[in-house]
Amino acid sequence: MNRLVAILTAFGMSLLLGACAALSGKHGSFAIYAPQLDLSAHAQDNAGVPWQLLVDTPQSSGTLDTARIAVMPSPGVLEVYADARWGDPAPTLLRNLIVRAFETDARVNGVSAVDAGLGGDYLLAINLHDFQIELAGGTPRAVIRLTAKLYDRSSNRIVASHALAASADAGSTDAASAARAFELAINELMPQLVEWTIAQGNGHWSAPASDKANARE
Repeated sequence: MNRLVAILTAFGMSLLLGACAALSGKHGSFAIYAPQLDLSAHAQDNAGVPWQLLVDTPQSSGTLDTARIAVMPSPGVLEVYADARWGDPAPTLLRNLIVRAFETDARVNGVSAVDAGLGGDYLLAINLHDFQIELAGGTPRAVIRLTAKLYDRSSNRIVASHALAASADAGSTDAASAARAFELAINELMPQLVEWTIAQGNGHWSAPASDKANARE
């Protein structure tokens, strides 16, 4: 029997308690987490850019392409929280947060996810390498590692690529602490990604046509 749901807002996280049926037929509850963006400390007064951006869903391994929250107790070993989920599979969740970060920053006036079917001058593609709680050294930390690639859609060539990473202490191994640490890491990572993308897009947009033909980093 499904249990009553309750929305909790502790630590700025959206938490939805629901019921699920296990394959065994037994019922158990789990929490659904949705990290929230807070980019107020990185507000920009710069002018808007003349180009538009599409954000693709990050590519990841099958172990990360899931709504389960991953834990790495030792290098090369991945487990998951039995009582917690993301609101969307990690790549989709990250893509939606990236779009929201650009919308909040507001310098890129036209930004949307690729599957929205809109046009754009540049495409931001992400290879998501790590999105898990790591327990190395006994201290649980949320770790995000990715490689960003900016494509010129008119030539389908790479304008630039860059590796980015962010992490945050969880303080405890429980799911709620893990989700809060991911939120902190995401809010550290997003301003870096936005700044890099805008700098590379502006540089390429204003470059001579001959340089654009050979642009690759």
